[in-house]
Amino acid sequence: MEYTENDKIKKIILTGLMIAIVFVSGSIIRIPTLNGFMQPGDCMVLLSAVLLGKKYGTVAGAFGMALVDVLSGYLIWAPFTFVIKGAMAFVTALIIEKYKDDKFKTYLIAFITGGIVDVIGYFIGNAIMGGLILGASNGFLGSIIYSALHIPGDAAQAILGVVLAFLLSPFVRKIKV
Repeated sequence: MEYTENDKIKKIILTGLMIAIVFVSGSIIRIPTLNGFMQPGDCMVLLSAVLLGKKYGTVAGAFGMALVDVLSGYLIWAPFTFVIKGAMAFVTALIIEKYKDDKFKTYLIAFITGGIVDVIGYFIGNAIMGGLILGASNGFLGSIIYSALHIPGDAAQAILGVVLAFLLSPFVRKIKV
């Protein structure tokens, strides 16, 4: 399908809007956890994938959540978040686009897979940050243990995002570009 110049402008505007929505949803509501906080931003990353597809959904998720880190005092995490949330949106959109249907099962699989990408990404990020940069552990095994301790909080964050996205996705699919 070829897009007209008007369609491209609409996509760019919607991408900017979704960056803002991802940022606001990740900044406003914060539930403290042992290793940071939970927020509904992941839900909006997943919904960006639904609304905008691989290219623009990835941009919206990556920039929106990286801005949360930058403006919340977690600047050192912003590059990790940019890559992880971008991958989360990309994989989610890839699955949705592959099956090209609006079935319950497709969205559930896409959102869960996106959540798994998120947890794995932060496992790697925590191993790097905790072990190598922050010196919170000694050696490779210590970095893995440090990172493993963060899995419950990261998984809870992903589950919150998946559940909320799943509940809101029927509304977003109706306004899909």
